[in-house]
Amino acid sequence: MYIILPVNNHHHHHRFVYSEEERRKRQNPEHILESIGLKSGMRFIDVGCNDGFFTLPAARIVGSEGKVFAIDIDKTALAKLSEKLLSEQLVNTTVICRPAEDVIIDNEIADIIFYGTVLHDFKDPLKVLKNASRMLKPDGIIVDYDWRRQNSPIGPPYEIRFSQEYVEQLANEAGLTIISSEVVDSNFYSMTFKKH
Repeated sequence: MYIILPVNNHHHHHRFVYSEEERRKRQNPEHILESIGLKSGMRFIDVGCNDGFFTLPAARIVGSEGKVFAIDIDKTALAKLSEKLLSEQLVNTTVICRPAEDVIIDNEIADIIFYGTVLHDFKDPLKVLKNASRMLKPDGIIVDYDWRRQNSPIGPPYEIRFSQEYVEQLANEAGLTIISSEVVDSNFYSMTFKKH
């Protein structure tokens, strides 16, 4: 496991946090990752990973032949993630503490780039998606799994949620083409993109 230290730590997302136990009642990370096609040996980037709700199961799925990159700006959350990775001896994961707007790990490195209920949290989501497009392998996919744009008693406030139409527009501007867009359940949707 490698930790890349922060350049700066100027904004926080995940302001509407609930416990992992609560979150698991509504989202099953293993099922979600398998349903998007994550497999052993793949390279996976978890953008806005927080303390690893999707990173840890992804690291287990891709295994020793695969690689996971976990990007966030919350030092406290990343410290928790690093502890969990160490305790499970998951050495296939690189933790990066920097704003996603500033991160391009390498060109055409990732099979899957994933946003788990975070795309609406970035200062510049278009730049984040443009960076993702550069990091994506020619046959790779970008998946945005997020809260539906509606009022609900859980999750982020309505005003900051992104509609599926808006995400598709951002993705198009970032040089991405939509493959699928579906409502998962009463709270979430899932959208998949590839390069033009």
